[in-house]
Amino acid sequence: MALRTLIATMGFDERHVLPSLRLMPYDRLILVAGRDTFRSAGFRRLKALEPELRTVRVDPFDLTDALESIREAVRRAAAEGPVRISASGGTKILTNAAILAAFQEGVETWYCDPEPVRLPVLCGVRIGAAFSAAERAIARALHSPIRHDRLLAVIRDQGFARRTVLGAVHSLAAKGLIELEGEAGGVLVRPSPRFALFRDHLREVPKKA
Repeated sequence: MALRTLIATMGFDERHVLPSLRLMPYDRLILVAGRDTFRSAGFRRLKALEPELRTVRVDPFDLTDALESIREAVRRAAAEGPVRISASGGTKILTNAAILAAFQEGVETWYCDPEPVRLPVLCGVRIGAAFSAAERAIARALHSPIRHDRLLAVIRDQGFARRTVLGAVHSLAAKGLIELEGEAGGVLVRPSPRFALFRDHLREVPKKA
């Protein structure tokens, strides 16, 4: 039997979580929050209502930490059944991390404040599908800054045409995931600060049908 999981973010007020508990059917509740939340009176009240709730501790002011933790929680829960996210509580950074995780993992997501709004996430469609094979090949090769001509050679050796590789480089730059920096004798390609947020999806090798 499939286990329905609701993953909810929370600050210090459980009232931001309660609407999603009333509106969304679930068998298991996973609460994502910072250390101080789990010491709060709001958490104790919620725990009294849901004694078996599970918790995921994150730094609510660190987007990368929160994003990776929520994605891991989604993946674990999805192995047992459908997953929904309620991104209504906590810091703006935590809310943004939950929404970004939803788009990356293709998970139904709601924001309740107090009326429920379903966010435009395509369920079952992971964000990796938005990147071409050449873009993913570049991401897998890009561990540190590399000269543009060297990068082209590395990716072309994998069977991609030069024109395809150039297009992929410009596409990733336009998406803000890589940076092109002129230097003496050429151009340097480096991962942008945003690259880490999409690193796993960019470097995925799609499964063959």
